[in-house]
This record gives sequence, C-alpha cells and structure tokens, in this order.
Amino acid sequence: MELACQILLAVVFGWSAVSKLASREAFRRFGRSIEPLTGGGTWPAAALCAAEALVPPLVVVAPPVGFGLAAGLVAVLTAGVAVVLRRGLAVRCRCFGGGEADLGTRHVVRNLALLGVAALGLAAVVLPGGAGIDGPGVLLAAGVALLAAALVIRFDDVADLFGQ
Repeated sequence: MELACQILLAVVFGWSAVSKLASREAFRRFGRSIEPLTGGGTWPAAALCAAEALVPPLVVVAPPVGFGLAAGLVAVLTAGVAVVLRRGLAVRCRCFGGGEADLGTRHVVRNLALLGVAALGLAAVVLPGGAGIDGPGVLLAAGVALLAAALVIRFDDVADLFGQ
C-alpha cells in the first residue's frame, strides 16, 4: 500500500509542478488563475509550485513527511476550490498545466480522493504491521499507481468523456 501511494503521489505532484514550471507562460497562467484567491503577486504561485515539487522526493526519502506535506497541500488546494465555488467565480483549473475546465465540484472530489491516498500512505508508514513486498507485488503496486495517477492527471478529460 505504501509503495502504491508513494508512486501515485510522486507522479501526480511531480507532473503538476513540472506542468506549471515548464515555461514562463505556463507559470503566468497558473499565477493568474489563483489571483482571485491570493490577490496577485508571484509568491503564492511560487510557493505552491515549490511545495508540489517537494512531495515526490519526500514521499520516497521521508515518507511520513512527504505524505503529511501532500495531505496538507491537498487540503489547502481543496479549500481554495471550495472558496471559488462559494464565491461563484469562474476560475480555470490549471492544476496540471493548461486545462480548459473551470474549477468545480468534481475537483473537490478529485482532491478528496488524493487526500485519502495521502492519509492511507501515512497510515501504512506509521502503523505497525507492514509487510515486505515481493517482485510481483511491486509490479502490481506500480501498475495500479501509475494508472491511477494518469486518471487523476487527466481527470477533466475522463469526467468530460462521461458527461460529468
């Protein structure tokens, strides 16, 4: 369980950070998308990108810290989406770069699922009773985690496909 959570969160947060930092324009678009919540300036966007970029290495080398950071970051981002929804703002989802969908309830659901993954990973690390994992188990955990990460990253596309 720990390995699957590590891979999923490392891929999701790594992709998110890289997509925002891929170019100056990508970073500007992200910064503009969060202006209604932050009042502008580059530091909030930079701080969020830095926190996202820290999750992948931390879930690997210091799992309790990495899972905790991921959970805290997802909680903050979910609160931001909730504020956008409560204020009735039309804010583009720039979570993974150049999305075209406005933030909505489905993004809260996606974030709550990520929060669950972070909590599950943290529980797997801190609670006693963890068992070693063998070769086929590693492959299964990695495969499931990569598929789940792809679904999270392309969440808007999947939701649009099913008319949600």
